[in-house]
Amino acid sequence: MSIFTVVNDLVQLGTGAIQPTDTFQNGVLLSGDLNRAIATGGDEYANGLLMTDAGQIRYFDATAGLPVGVVWSNGLPRANDGALCVSTGALATYSNGTPMVANGAVRVEIVP
Repeated sequence: MSIFTVVNDLVQLGTGAIQPTDTFQNGVLLSGDLNRAIATGGDEYANGLLMTDAGQIRYFDATAGLPVGVVWSNGLPRANDGALCVSTGALATYSNGTPMVANGAVRVEIVP
């Protein structure tokens, strides 16, 4: 089972402002079906994911390819700074309920 909310074969990452109605599920901050995320920052780890103190997942756009030094933890790719490697590419497979692209990154839609 994925720790992320998955809709239509995508993990939806919401990059908008945190709202008072956001909630936590499986240690991930959610706004409806949007997993709250941010492209920079990150202060702590939860479930092996680099996150802000507020609970936003730090991500790295790996659509063009995984970064040098990528490491794998619990089946998920991490950049050398700890950010989750994500891609907007086509679905290739699922790993533990998480949609993945051919290069191994997590398949996402980034929603402002």
